[in-house]
Amino acid sequence: MKPITRLVRRAQFPLSAFVILGVVCLAQNSPAQTPPPKPASRDAAKVLTIGNSFADNATEFLPQIVESTGRQLVLFRANLGGCSLERHARHLRAALANPDDPKGSPYANNAGVLGIAGKKKVSLPEALAAVEWDFVTIQEWSQRSFKPEHQEPHAKQLIDAIRKLAPTAEIVIHQTWAYREDHAWYQKGDGFTQQKMHAGLRAAYKELSARHGLRILPSGDAMQAARATPRWTYEPDKNFDFKNPPEGKLPGQKGSLNVGWRWRTKNGRRTFSLDAIHANTAGKYLTGCVFFEGLYGTDCARVRFVPEDLTGEDAADLRRIAHSVSLGKKPGGAKAGAGLAKP
Repeated sequence: MKPITRLVRRAQFPLSAFVILGVVCLAQNSPAQTPPPKPASRDAAKVLTIGNSFADNATEFLPQIVESTGRQLVLFRANLGGCSLERHARHLRAALANPDDPKGSPYANNAGVLGIAGKKKVSLPEALAAVEWDFVTIQEWSQRSFKPEHQEPHAKQLIDAIRKLAPTAEIVIHQTWAYREDHAWYQKGDGFTQQKMHAGLRAAYKELSARHGLRILPSGDAMQAARATPRWTYEPDKNFDFKNPPEGKLPGQKGSLNVGWRWRTKNGRRTFSLDAIHANTAGKYLTGCVFFEGLYGTDCARVRFVPEDLTGEDAADLRRIAHSVSLGKKPGGAKAGAGLAKP
């Protein structure tokens, strides 16, 4: 089955509707609703993500994952690095108030997907109205993921816009993940740990889900469940000199699901730095499988794509964990389930 390469663009959404929507977006939060059930199996999906680098991570391998099962994917990423729900909502309000305001169009255009020619950047209203989307995902900035007080009214403004401009789409929450064990936040001695970060973000996303009746793609749960198994337990390299690292050398980082320690060149200087936040190849594959199951309603055991940096055995284990978490069950293993907060 060949991938979808072209789409018919929907009619341009009238400016009057933008104005009406702008008023609707200012309404108070809706009462708690019941999330829809897991979708039936599908062969094709048109997906728009409203997020940041975490959405980029989780969807990096999604096209290959989907294609390897003979299915089809149309994907547009309305993602901005370090972007919160608040900032996305601010860009939305600017676009609704004045479609020509550049502050409302921060997203890189993909004319092949959106069918919008002659523009380098597009607004969220334009992207939402351009395609009959099946799914639109939203998420919070990871630094605010465990702080639910930052969610509203921004989440509701985005949700109202999606429901008005992309009425065919199911809105799904992308649950982000806690940082790696050696992140600086956990070294302050104030009791804040990876487990507490995960428990906090899990509770915050659950509140958002209940408030608006939305399903959750449990990427954070998958990362935490994997970390609780021996294969994906990261332990700092005790034999590496982190204070005076040898030029170009890296510590052992076996089991890590995050980028971790790396050498980077900046302003002509080589620096040794830690990225305990973003997913590495294993983390991207794991969360990509979570997306696949959540959007296509299909067991990711059918996925045949394996990134070059992963062994077939590691990929199979990550698919197993993604599937188990997507079903709401704890994966097997000596430490299965450790670190997962109760629903």
